Formats: sequence, structure tokens, C-alpha cells
Amino acid sequence: MRSGYVPGGSSITKKVLNQLAVAAGGLYVIFRRRGALADFEPEIVIGTVPALPTALVTAVSAWRFKAPYIIDLRDAWPELLTVSDRWNASTGRPSLRQRLLTKGPLQVAIKATDVWLDRILQHSAAVISTSSYLADDLQRRTSQGRRTYTVRNVFPPETLISKHVDVSGSSDQLNVLYAGTLGRAQNLFNALLAAQEAERLGVRVHLRFVGAGAAKQELMQSADRLGIDAVFEQRRGADLLEECYEWADTALVHLTDWAPLANAVPSKTYELMDQGLHISGVVAGETADIISTLQAGDVVEPENPQALAQLWVDLARDRSRLQVPRKGAEWVHQQRESAAPATLLECVEWVYWVHSRRN
Repeated sequence: MRSGYVPGGSSITKKVLNQLAVAAGGLYVIFRRRGALADFEPEIVIGTVPALPTALVTAVSAWRFKAPYIIDLRDAWPELLTVSDRWNASTGRPSLRQRLLTKGPLQVAIKATDVWLDRILQHSAAVISTSSYLADDLQRRTSQGRRTYTVRNVFPPETLISKHVDVSGSSDQLNVLYAGTLGRAQNLFNALLAAQEAERLGVRVHLRFVGAGAAKQELMQSADRLGIDAVFEQRRGADLLEECYEWADTALVHLTDWAPLANAVPSKTYELMDQGLHISGVVAGETADIISTLQAGDVVEPENPQALAQLWVDLARDRSRLQVPRKGAEWVHQQRESAAPATLLECVEWVYWVHSRRN
């Protein structure tokens, strides 16, 4: 059912207004006495939370329909609230509105959000996370009787390539692709500095950024100022990325050094593993462990451009390292076909069983 909304934008303020408006629209739909929900009697309510107000709508909906609810976390909430002072670090100089809001109102709102989100999670019947690290962390802090489950973002691939990387000999050139969000949590300025350092070490890195995000304009200006060989393209659908993957020697999965991001796994990681494309991982925590354990690429720590530059230099001079085994793709396939659906079914059945016993 469609609900009312206010158009969003790239700034945090506009995103908050959009999410609050969507939440208000959702609550209006839920409490209407007429319409499709008039005689609706759900057995379980599930709220997917990339937008935090959705958690509140979920809890209120469950109360309205007298049903248990499941919170499906798409990001490392509520931990990401603890680094709110760094959210705009990669987007350039903050606006006057942002500077005024951060002098008190934002901190109050974030603290209040942290408190009610924690309460909502505590009273949920179950929590689904895309990261096993986050699921385990939430389980340790949970109240008795609530379970956490990991259902990974292993979507079926829309792009199929037959990648044949030239892995012979050495080179002084390397094609690096980044396809995804150019946003706050990525801080891709680090990659520009790495490309600059790699060129000083004798390897020309050709960077290709495909996507959109709050930091894109600042990145374009920085690349031009530093003289980096970087191309910026509009976001493409997954089915239109084939040419990009064929062009790339390695693909970049990049997060900044915020501690909560150790409990987040970008879905692009699984897509690249599925394609058998070498990953240059600038990540920590679970993403780093997955890439390393499954030999899907190489990993360096976030916010260390020298380490990333050295990795790219090493890959160019020993191109055999660009060849990755099939074990990563096989693991993703197993997660998609077996683990994810089985875990989701287990979660829903357990919540239904517990609620049925209580009634």
C-alpha cells in the first residue's frame, strides 16, 4: 500500500525529513479504519530498517494488530549512531544548516533515537541481520527469549560475465573499478590518495567510479585537483555492468574506519565474488574475513592510502594475483540457494511457534 512521503535528498537533513514523512504516512495507513487493512489480521509483522523510523512503525503496527514483530536490519544500527559526528567527513565543508544542527539538536535527536531503537529491538520477537558479527553482538546484548538471525544480501546476479583477466607477467597499469554508493561510509578520497601514491611508485592506476552518492561531487573535484586518472559515471542497473566488469582488473570494496562498519558487509562483495572478479578490499571486520578466508582478493586496512597503493603496485607487477579461485563464488551460491532461505524460514517459523504458544 502506498503511503505519503516528502522527497528526499543527499543531505542528512533531507533524508531525515523524508524518513519521518514516510513513517508518518505509514502510520496513517495502518490506523485508517477503512481500506485494505480494515479486516487484516497478520500473524507476524516484519519491518525492514534501512530507515530508522521504520522500526517505530513496525512496533506500532505490531501493537495495532496484536502480532509479534521482526526487525530486519539492513545496516549496523544502532551502532552507527555512535559515529554521527563523522557522517559528513567525506562530503566537504558542511552547510550552515548542518553546522547549526550539530550544536545540540542533532545530538539530542541521536540520543533519543538510540534509546527508542534499543527498546524496540529488545521487545522484538527476533532480529534479522545481514552480518553474522552484528547478529552475534546483538544476541549477546539481547533480552532472554529473542533470537537473532543472519540472512545475507546474496541476491541472484543480473550480470553474467566470462572474465578472462590477463594474469601473465607484470605491468605498469592497473584498471580499478568501484561500482556502488559514493557516500559517507565509503570515504573514497582514500582511494584517490592511493592512486596518487601508486603513480609515484611507478604504476598508473585507472580509476572508474560508477554510482551516485552524497560524496560524489566532492570526489570529482578532488580527483581533478590531484590530477588523478579517474572517470565518474552515472549509476547503472546491475544488468548494465557487464562492460565495467570486463574492463576491470580488480574491483574496489571500500569502507571508512568507523568501528560499527566492522559489523557490516556491503552486498557488492557477494556480487563480485559471484563474478569471480578480484577484490581490492579496504575493509575491516567481517568483510575482511570473508574476502581473506575465501581467497576472493586482497585486503588492506581502511584509511591507509599507502597500504592500498602498495597493493595496487604489487597486483600490477604480479598479475597472477588477479586470478581468484572458485571457492568464493561457490560459497555465495550456497548462501543464496540454501542458507538464506532456510534461515529466513527458521526465523519466521520460530516466531510464529512462540507467539502461538503464548496465545
